[in-house]
Order: sequence, then C-alpha cells, then structure tokens
Amino acid sequence: MKIREITPAEYVAAGDLCVRAYEVGGHLEPGNEYATTIRDVANRAEQALVLVAEVGGQLVGTVTICPPGTEYAEISVPGELEFRFLAVEPTNWGQGIGQRLVAECEMRGQGVATQLVICAIEINADGHRFYERLGFDRLPERDWAPRPGINLQVYRKML
Repeated sequence: MKIREITPAEYVAAGDLCVRAYEVGGHLEPGNEYATTIRDVANRAEQALVLVAEVGGQLVGTVTICPPGTEYAEISVPGELEFRFLAVEPTNWGQGIGQRLVAECEMRGQGVATQLVICAIEINADGHRFYERLGFDRLPERDWAPRPGINLQVYRKML
C-alpha cells in the first residue's frame, strides 16, 4: 500500500469513494446534501492536504488534513492538527487501510502540532472503537452539533 498526496485526476474518484464509504457505513443517507461537500475534493485540495491510499493502482482510501483556521477545520485550535473525511473503500474494510491513513496523519503532525483531533458522528460506534483502539481519547467537553440531529464527538491523540 502506498499513501501519497492526491492528484487532480483523482478528485472525482476520491469523492465518490468517500460518499460510498459513508453511505455503506450508515453515516450518510443516499441523496443527503452533505454528499456534495464530501464529493468536493477539488475544493478541499485547495484548502487542505488530501491524501490517498493506493493498492495495485487502485484508490482504496482517503483522508484530509486540515490545519487550524482553514476552511475545513471544524474543531482544531492552534497546536492541533485536525483530520476529516477518513474513508476506506467498503470492499477493503478490515485490511488496516484506515489505520495506515491515521498513522500518516500522525506522522505529518509531528513537529507541527502537539495533538491530532477528529470528530466522529455520534451514531458511528465502530468509528469510536477504531479511534480508541488507536490511542485517541474522548474530549466530550468539545462535542458539538453542526445542525440539529447531527451530534459530533471529539477525539484527540497526543503526538
């Protein structure tokens, strides 16, 4: 597996992969307007660092690193590095791809931030266990809701 920065030719594929993963995972209903944001990798790549995981020439995962104060950063403050839009192709779940993408975020945060932060939607119990297994701690005092009915839980890992 190779993890690298995305190329413009991959924006559409990465956006589709992300939407598919969110839908199959039960975190995004088909037709939900948030899918437009998830698919807009081109804009994200202008504002943040979009990484992809590739196996045998196929994209199998993606994640976006959002420094504090940038358009896509929702919760990070100075000294933190936030990642969002972590997604793995559903047919490749359980192969360690998500873990490798998070490890890459940690590596890129070394020397830049003291901690890595992420939000996970309240209904994503598998995601909560995933982050806890990777050594993330809950920060319930920073939980928030971008709109009614969408409750996000905050996790942090010291770097």
